[in-house]
Amino acid sequence: MSKYIEPAKELTILEEVDVVIVGGGPAGVSAAVNAAEEGLSTVIIEKNGFFGGANVGGYSATIGGLFNSTEDGKPEQIVQGFAGRFADLLEAKGGLVRLERFGHTWLSPHDPFIWKETADEIIEKSGAKTYFHTNFVDTIVKDGEIEGIIVENKDGRGVIKGKFYIDCSGDGDLAYRAGAPFVFGKDGDIQSMTFTFRMTDVDWGKYGEWKLEDVWKKTLEASATGNYHLPRKHPFIFKAPNKKQAIMNATSIVAKDGRTLYPTKTKDLTEAEFLGRKQVREYERFVQDYIPGFENSYLMDTASQIGIRQSRTIVCDYTLKNEDVVEAKKFDSAIVRSAWPIEVHLGDKGVKVVNLDEDYYEVPFEAMIPKKVNNLLVAGRCISAEHEALASCRVVAQCFEEGQAAALAAVQIIKDAKTSRTISIEKLQDKMREKGSLI
Repeated sequence: MSKYIEPAKELTILEEVDVVIVGGGPAGVSAAVNAAEEGLSTVIIEKNGFFGGANVGGYSATIGGLFNSTEDGKPEQIVQGFAGRFADLLEAKGGLVRLERFGHTWLSPHDPFIWKETADEIIEKSGAKTYFHTNFVDTIVKDGEIEGIIVENKDGRGVIKGKFYIDCSGDGDLAYRAGAPFVFGKDGDIQSMTFTFRMTDVDWGKYGEWKLEDVWKKTLEASATGNYHLPRKHPFIFKAPNKKQAIMNATSIVAKDGRTLYPTKTKDLTEAEFLGRKQVREYERFVQDYIPGFENSYLMDTASQIGIRQSRTIVCDYTLKNEDVVEAKKFDSAIVRSAWPIEVHLGDKGVKVVNLDEDYYEVPFEAMIPKKVNNLLVAGRCISAEHEALASCRVVAQCFEEGQAAALAAVQIIKDAKTSRTISIEKLQDKMREKGSLI
């Protein structure tokens, strides 16, 4: 392969601030708001023209992880803090269905536009500075310290310098470029991607008391006819805040040759987008033909990007283990609870779900401290967790709280001349509780 040597360029320093956040999904929005509200000068950069990450751009369109189920099957909210605050704001705007049953637990479907709008408002009010349509390109690192990041947008390339950095990119892009070690799932095997979409003109009254298990039986029945290409036999259908709409988390993207598709490879992402749009039409046709209430429904829109469940997992001081999840382990350094099931999407092999009964586990702060990079924390789906454990702790409510924990840790680090490994965990937890967190 021939090569071209790019000439060296003199880059403008665009910002010099306390905290730099890469990625504007749930973790990034939470980190930016919390850092700015605590008086730190804060910059958040986002490749899209809106906040929300995979939860909005990928149309997962639900807040999972807020609730546990009590012994009598009733919902119990075990995550509050910024996650609860944001959910309350969405609900006040009519943009959230508070409770939708999901297996042994509950989730909260939301309206993607109202999510974007709410994030805009809360970010602007906090005073954090936003760079939309801006790509993170590389890091400037010296002796294990990030001195700046290189970004690129319509104005060209530039440098943003901070005292501390938080990687909320989902893919661990910042940590990876800074030299932190990482893994891909279990021996390179990661969860499959999904292309999510919305249907409209749904008659939920006619759908009635149907459960997801009923939909799954019909999926198998339709597949057996040979008239539908439905690689995922366990599609998820949720009621949207708009009473005529349905959120369709239904597809499963598998490469034509069966290989794993990686969200860190442009070729694989491109193939996934093509495959996803083709599958959307198949699932639209299936629900119109087989599911009560969907006879006159039709495709309203699709996600603006492929939905990603798993990418780089950054190796940190502690890795959340599978047994930590199933045994409901509690930690002295906990920053968030979770009762979300282990939910592993295996492409055309189905979905493996392990419920956690009525208990919950906790995610420790050390799972966000990358090895080999000092002035950096990771938050969101790139935290350090084993393959199955990540399939539980990667959901939205936990991402919100990890972002809050990272921001409040940065306050200690910058104001008290501490490091991620020497801050007072008790002080961090007290501050989180002051902001409503349940830990």
